Amino acid sequence: MNHTTPKESVLELPNSCRAAADRMEAALREEDQASYSTAHLNGTAYSIVKDAEKALSQELGRDIVLAAYQKNE
Repeated sequence: MNHTTPKESVLELPNSCRAAADRMEAALREEDQASYSTAHLNGTAYSIVKDAEKALSQELGRDIVLAAYQKNE
């Protein structure tokens, strides 16, 4: 079973979405309280995010892409 890593999935996004993800990561890094980076999710966690994307897309009638960030310690 081959799971796509979150880093690879970000690279597969359309340029506009990838740029938004990059801006969000930059904004989070600039916060005084904490610094975040793209989360590295295991297969189960990645599946949960993909299922949530699908459910939200169906509910809203739009293509929804979610990003996961983790606090750097």
